[in-house]
Amino acid sequence: MEVNIKDGAGGNVASVDSDKRLHVNSVGRTQDEQAALLGEAYNLATGVVDLTTDSQSCVAYMSYNGVDPFVIKEILAIPSDSTGGTGSATVQIKRNPKNGTVITNAVDFSSIQNRDFSSAKSIDNDADIFKGAEGDTLTDGDSFAITTRDNFDEPIIFDAANIILRKGNSIGVCITPPTSNTSQTWVIAIIGFVETATVSGDL
Repeated sequence: MEVNIKDGAGGNVASVDSDKRLHVNSVGRTQDEQAALLGEAYNLATGVVDLTTDSQSCVAYMSYNGVDPFVIKEILAIPSDSTGGTGSATVQIKRNPKNGTVITNAVDFSSIQNRDFSSAKSIDNDADIFKGAEGDTLTDGDSFAITTRDNFDEPIIFDAANIILRKGNSIGVCITPPTSNTSQTWVIAIIGFVETATVSGDL
């Protein structure tokens, strides 16, 4: 025996079978897929930054001021081979840095793109997104993650779990090239989305 549930407003019906199962048609999406469809997902990239020593340089910074959280799915650090360098490079993610020459110089990322190519939405009004150069600093904030790499054929990817930026939070990326480096290029990419109520399903 089946029972029908009727929508009093529109007259639509849903079927419940004898095992108390509601019959529905549904579409499943991840939050980042939903965000992309709603124009709330972004690819952010520094462009090429050339580091010419083996000292630490902070090359990416994002400070978030939006009402809804910004969810970082991935951070990619994309290196070239080092000229003159030997050994490993170090990539450090900094949590909530607030000061430094990356911030005072205020050079925008080269690419801030919405992942919905038809959307006119932008994250620019809700975030300061700056790239650094050789010798630039982020002088405070905690060390959130750090890794080393002596093979520069593939990107270094931080994607083990989401990173959440709420209003007032910030994140930075600092690079220390291999010992005796005289030239090594890096590109930092941040991939994420704004978790609005529509994206999360909390309507």
